[in-house]
Amino acid sequence: MDSVLNNPFRILGLPVTASERDIAKSVSDLSIFAEMGKSKSYDNDFPFLPDVERTPGTIQEAANRIEQPDGKLFYALFWFWKNNRADDQGFALLKNGEIEKAADLWTKCTASRNISVENYSTLKNLSVLYLGRSADDSVPHSEKQAFFLKGIAFSGNVFSNALFDAYSRMIAGTNYPLDKEKIIRAFADEAIRFAKGYQDKPQRIAAGELLENFRSFPNEIFPYISGKFTDQPIQRIEAEIGKVREKRAEHPDDAIQYGESLYKNTLNDLAYLKSVLSPSDLQHQITADRLANEILQCAIDYFNIRRKQPGAHDPGERALNLLNHAIFIAVGERVRSRIEENLFVMNTYVNAAPQRKLQSEIQLLVDDIADRLNSLPDRQDMLTTAQMLFNHSVYKLLLIKESLGVKDVAYMSLSSAVADRASGLCIKFADQTREYTEAVNVMESIGTLDMLPEIREKYDKNRKLLYHKRETQIFDAIRESSKSSEKEKRCYIGTMVYGDADAPQVLALKKFRDHVLSHYTLGRIFIRFYYKYSPLFVAVFKDSKAVNKGVKIIIDQFISVPDR
Repeated sequence: MDSVLNNPFRILGLPVTASERDIAKSVSDLSIFAEMGKSKSYDNDFPFLPDVERTPGTIQEAANRIEQPDGKLFYALFWFWKNNRADDQGFALLKNGEIEKAADLWTKCTASRNISVENYSTLKNLSVLYLGRSADDSVPHSEKQAFFLKGIAFSGNVFSNALFDAYSRMIAGTNYPLDKEKIIRAFADEAIRFAKGYQDKPQRIAAGELLENFRSFPNEIFPYISGKFTDQPIQRIEAEIGKVREKRAEHPDDAIQYGESLYKNTLNDLAYLKSVLSPSDLQHQITADRLANEILQCAIDYFNIRRKQPGAHDPGERALNLLNHAIFIAVGERVRSRIEENLFVMNTYVNAAPQRKLQSEIQLLVDDIADRLNSLPDRQDMLTTAQMLFNHSVYKLLLIKESLGVKDVAYMSLSSAVADRASGLCIKFADQTREYTEAVNVMESIGTLDMLPEIREKYDKNRKLLYHKRETQIFDAIRESSKSSEKEKRCYIGTMVYGDADAPQVLALKKFRDHVLSHYTLGRIFIRFYYKYSPLFVAVFKDSKAVNKGVKIIIDQFISVPDR
């Protein structure tokens, strides 16, 4: 450490309490020796320090450095002060090269933490000893670091003690306008400059470890010292926060990207601050909370906007991930509490994603059925339209019912609307065509749908009306057919199939009836059954081509038997 190795008091061979006359005399003596090419040694030429160079130039430079009170006090902080018996004993040990014994002696004298006038100089000497040893190239690198950190910590104790003011005036003069903060800052600057030399080493001093040893310095000085380590990363973080805040205000839709970039761009600086400052450090808390708050706001803005946009990608997972970054960064309770509140909301939203997806799918089904209801084709064949509406809706309604439940108002309203519309088409079809049987069949299918009470009541009324009209139609047909005499009983089904009661096939069937079936008990039972129900059969299926064709095939096979 240059301030120790090339300390003006060391070069001039003077104690820190030397007067101006002492300084002038030493400069004169050393200059004469230097001009004569001779060297002069002093008791403070300790062997653990490298040889001191005393040339006319270095002698004059040393004198100039301590000419003014500020300089004298500054360099006195980096050199030994003999003020008590323990100091004398320690110096004697150092002169004999017994460094560890001197360090142990001074450590015992100051170990009680009760620093007073009697041992204050010893505390100061201990700090100088360790700072000097940190510049000793014969010492292993790791030990030099340890010495330096001890020297810093002991120096802080020197400055924090109330005796420092008296010491300063003893060195610089009783009338010296002491600026305590200024002189301590100057000392810290010198120590930090020396510490930077360790940063290039493989086993460099961690900034956090170095700053921790500066905590022994007065409280009013520590923010200045910590700023030497933290000002630049804090400024970079604040600049990033400012840029993101402006971008977010202009383009809130892209807030998630800004928040993610902010976290990524400040991660290294934030990690550095955490390694240097304690969580309780006010500056660390302020910076971390500002960063966390901006990241939080990015997540909130993105979530609130995207959640309301139809068809947008679900914002939950991405916003939740950003909030987790924010809670990791935040230190203060107020910011953490705000983030935790939003984390709860976001977690609830993310956990409900499957339900929202299901609701979305259900809504698609609902919309599909509603669209079909609103765009039914304008066809003459209303029964086909009713059947198509039922077929299109029935399975979708089952899915909606399974999801929402049979008591859900939306489901019941939609199912009722389908039932009411389809049954209305059936009624109109039956009224226009009088084809009641086909209408009844479709109505039976519609009846399987769930309906609101008033719609169910309306449906039941229409269904009963259709049944009644169908039965009346059938009975009318039966009565019409019954007007023929028993002898002239027609072959209803044969006549329906061949279109003429006197067709050869019909006559063959009558012949078979009269000459074969009527002679057997089972035949007579069949004849009674036939004439009881065949009019109804004909009334129902007379217009069905498929039924007529099927019956004809059967009869054609049957009536060939008697001809053989």
